Amino acid sequence: MFFILSKLFWAVARPLNFLFFLAMAGMLAGRLGYRKIRTLALAISIGSFVLFGFTQLPDYLLYRLETAVPAGKTSAAPAAIVVLGGGIGSQSAAGGTGYQLAEAADRLVKGLELKRLHPQARFIYSGGSGTLIADQPPETVGALSMVQALYGDDRAMELESRSRTTFENAVEVRKMLGDTTGPVLLVTSAFHMPRALGCFRQLGMEAIPAPSDFRADLPVFPYLTDEAPNQFLKMSLLVKEFFGLASYYMSGRTNALLPR
Repeated sequence: MFFILSKLFWAVARPLNFLFFLAMAGMLAGRLGYRKIRTLALAISIGSFVLFGFTQLPDYLLYRLETAVPAGKTSAAPAAIVVLGGGIGSQSAAGGTGYQLAEAADRLVKGLELKRLHPQARFIYSGGSGTLIADQPPETVGALSMVQALYGDDRAMELESRSRTTFENAVEVRKMLGDTTGPVLLVTSAFHMPRALGCFRQLGMEAIPAPSDFRADLPVFPYLTDEAPNQFLKMSLLVKEFFGLASYYMSGRTNALLPR
C-alpha cells in the first residue's frame, strides 16, 4: 500500500506536474471570479518555473543533500557490498543488448569497483520492478546482463528482485545476509544515501555509506543555466527525497532524517 500511495502522490507532487496543476487551478479560479487567487497561483507557477528551470538553485540544494552523508571508512574488511537498484533496465522498444543504462547506473559501476578492492565480500544487487502498472522484469535482470557482458561471468553477484522501495531493499537484504556479520558497504546515489542508510541501520545492519552518482553541477556566477529539463530533473530528485525522508522518518522506517 505504501508503494502504491507513494506512486500516486508523486504523480501530482513532481515539480513540473505540480506547477502545471497550480496554473490550471489559478485559471479556473479566475473563471469563477477569484481574480486574486488566479494572480497568485499564476505568479507562483511562472516564478517557480523560472527559478527552478533557469538558475542553479537546484544544483546548490542538490549539492547540500549529496554531501550530507560523506563516504564512510571501516577498519575491518567488509562482509558484503550492497548495491541498490536504479538506472538499469532490461527492455527497450527496439530490443538491444539486454541492458539499458541511465544516470543511476553509476551505482553498479561503484559496486564493481568495490568488489575488485574487496573480493572476499559478498556482492548483492537489490532491485525489483519499480513500475506501478506495467509488468516489467526486475532491475536485477538488466544488472546481471551488464555484468556478464563486461566480464563473461556474474562476479559472484547475488540478486534480490523482490523489493520495490528503499525500505523493502533493506528488509530483503537483511534476510539475505542471515547470520553474516561485519560491515556492509552500502552503494546508492549520493542524494539517496541519507534515506537508504537510515533504513539499513534501523534494521540493525552495520551499513557504511559508499555514495555514487553525484549529479549537482558546480554553481558558477551568475548562476544561470539554459538546461531547464536537467534542472527540473534535479529539482524532482530533491522534492522526492524530501518527502521520502519525512515519510520514512515519521513511519519509523529510518532512524534519523540525516544519519551520520
